[in-house]
Amino acid sequence: MKSKPAYLTLLLALLHGMAGITILVISSWFIAISAIAPVGFNYVIPAVVIRALALLRIASGYASMWVGHNDLLTRIAEGRLLVFSQLENSKITDKAFTTEALAQHTETLASRWIAWIAPLSNITFIFTNLCVAAVWFDLPGSSFLLVLFAIWLVIVVLQGFSGLNVAKKATKENKVFRQESADFLNCSALWHLNKAMNDKSQKEEGNVFNDVPSADRVWQQQTTQKDKAQRASWWFQGAAFFAVVLVMSGAVGPISDFSYMPIAIVVPMILMAAPDWAGAAFHSISKFAQHKQSANALKKLKTSPIKVLEHTELRYSLTLSGYTAKNRHLPLVSATFPAAGIVCISGPSGCGKSSLLQSIAGVVPSTGLKEVDGTRIPDGLITNWRYVEQEPIVLSGSVSLNLDPAGEGIHHGEMSNLLTQLGLDALMPLSIWIGKAGRALSGGERKRIALARAILSNANVLLIDEPFEGLDIHTQQFVCNVLNRVALNKLVIIASHVMPPQLNVNRLMLLEDTITCEAKDKHTTAC
Repeated sequence: MKSKPAYLTLLLALLHGMAGITILVISSWFIAISAIAPVGFNYVIPAVVIRALALLRIASGYASMWVGHNDLLTRIAEGRLLVFSQLENSKITDKAFTTEALAQHTETLASRWIAWIAPLSNITFIFTNLCVAAVWFDLPGSSFLLVLFAIWLVIVVLQGFSGLNVAKKATKENKVFRQESADFLNCSALWHLNKAMNDKSQKEEGNVFNDVPSADRVWQQQTTQKDKAQRASWWFQGAAFFAVVLVMSGAVGPISDFSYMPIAIVVPMILMAAPDWAGAAFHSISKFAQHKQSANALKKLKTSPIKVLEHTELRYSLTLSGYTAKNRHLPLVSATFPAAGIVCISGPSGCGKSSLLQSIAGVVPSTGLKEVDGTRIPDGLITNWRYVEQEPIVLSGSVSLNLDPAGEGIHHGEMSNLLTQLGLDALMPLSIWIGKAGRALSGGERKRIALARAILSNANVLLIDEPFEGLDIHTQQFVCNVLNRVALNKLVIIASHVMPPQLNVNRLMLLEDTITCEAKDKHTTAC
């Protein structure tokens, strides 16, 4: 990754911090000297300097945020492309590593410059320079500033080790919660067998959710991390205020004539304001701990290889014989599909529509015969066929990143035109951030984003699961128009219980209910 923007962010953050502490020093001295200034003292110069420093602080602060967040977006995109390249032709075997978890880890890694490197570097640089200047000019209370710096370093180091331990526990609890949630949701078809979930008295008492995975332990660890940072800030604040009392009271050492000069107010004011300009470090060190855990989590990512087939171009026909998803009690399908047009697979819930699409695309193993233009196609993922899932994945990122997650260089004009055709003008410009921490999307918008992503990939065959579910009639019209246009030269297979009249269906396949199919030794659905 390019580091120039990151270093520029750091430089601007240092300039922002130094401007702020310089304003504090000069303002303190200016207030003190104004009380005893002789006639003819020039009040204009210090005031002008303070205003100039204020403008510099404001400008450097905004510039730092602008450069830093642009660098953050770039690093998120590059980090996710790196993860995608590592997962090429592989499948994540750990259920806890959902797309959301991977997005969270990549965001944590990408944000390190603005989350903890810049703040910690800024505070360390300022503290060091203040101590050097105080000792060099022999300012009253310089020894207390050195002691406070040492206390700050000790608290930061201790909190760093403690934060790593808490972050490790939080990551573990998060993983357990995601694993339990995945198992719980995968068993949704059996919920009706749970007496507690169907017992009216249990529902009234609230016991129905006793067996539901809870995120309480995850929140507890996150709260613990925040509490530790807050306590560290309080300890540091107490030490700073105690140092101020000692300096101002003259409790340690004799009070010299130098102590009554305006410059003597500088160190006490720095000590008094220390919790404000140095306290941010205790929250930044927590981000460092999270960064280390995210890095370790991605390193330990468990995957299994997927058999990938070369590009399979469909020119004449796709033929299925005794075909179905493997290890599932579903109908055996025998059908011939044309090279272009729309084929709609319909049937009641649970009859195997989604499984059939997944097996055709090679997402799940299959049994039976699959032939393309008379050539048998072995089991495996066909790289230029796209399966659009019923619950599509939306990355936490820009619209353009979601439409071109592999970084293929798809033209932004092509993206914008397709979004307009799908009725997604509200998602433009393409730089709009969607997903987590961005613009929330409805289920229909997520479906259309996934459909646009599949179309832009220039797939030879599209297999779309429930594209009209949750869409109003007006939006269905947009989707139908796009699918009708795509189907002029490509095969589009749709699994849906909703068939808008605007959709130009060339062939309809009706799958029977799985319960009926299971009662027969062999069932074939012909098309």
